[in-house]
Amino acid sequence: MSTTPVEQLAVRERVLAVLERILGYRLDPATEHLTDLDSLQVLELLVSLEEEFDIDSDRIIESQPDWWASLGTLVASISALKAETQPEESKQG
Repeated sequence: MSTTPVEQLAVRERVLAVLERILGYRLDPATEHLTDLDSLQVLELLVSLEEEFDIDSDRIIESQPDWWASLGTLVASISALKAETQPEESKQG
């Protein structure tokens, strides 16, 4: 199942909000590379994304080897994982 640009924009905004909580400041919206994050921030990002999107952290890691290095890659991975879990949730509901 693919995601729409509107859904990806919503995911991007939520990811930016998570990063703001971790970093203590809002990233420039044009920021693409997240390679300045230290290992503790990457771990905190993983845990926060798991909580924010209700996606198992193992699935986030497995989705892309360098899932945290690029904002675009991160948003695409989270969007795809969210799209995979939505049909499961609607079956349960």
